[in-house]
Amino acid sequence: MSKGEAEQAPAAVSRHVRRSYREFIRILLVQAVLILLVSTACLLKGTVEAYSALIGGMLYLLPNLYFTWRALGNRHANSARTVLVSMYASEIGKMMLAVALFSAAFLMVRPLSPFSLFGTFILLQLSGWILQMKLFKTSS
Repeated sequence: MSKGEAEQAPAAVSRHVRRSYREFIRILLVQAVLILLVSTACLLKGTVEAYSALIGGMLYLLPNLYFTWRALGNRHANSARTVLVSMYASEIGKMMLAVALFSAAFLMVRPLSPFSLFGTFILLQLSGWILQMKLFKTSS
């Protein structure tokens, strides 16, 4: 690798990270709309189901927002090692946040519809996989 290529590599990585950040934020926005649609549909069953679906959606969305912000929001990552460490630290933080939020939801929210909560959470998990596959299929 020549000196010129080495100097351009961080700029190319930064451009790629900014693009990835925008794409993942777009996915999270689509999922936020999906949360609102599912919660509104659950209103037909009752208010407990509706707010349980909303909580289930937030239990998915908030840790993923944290991960995206921490892992892809770092614009000063200039080496693969720095990016990898940031990704691992962000994933660990995401898991810890998810555990804390699930614990808080089950301890503090009464009554709660587990079916609506977990159903929305699983729906968002599946939608995230599908949207990411679509994103990477169209970008390659």
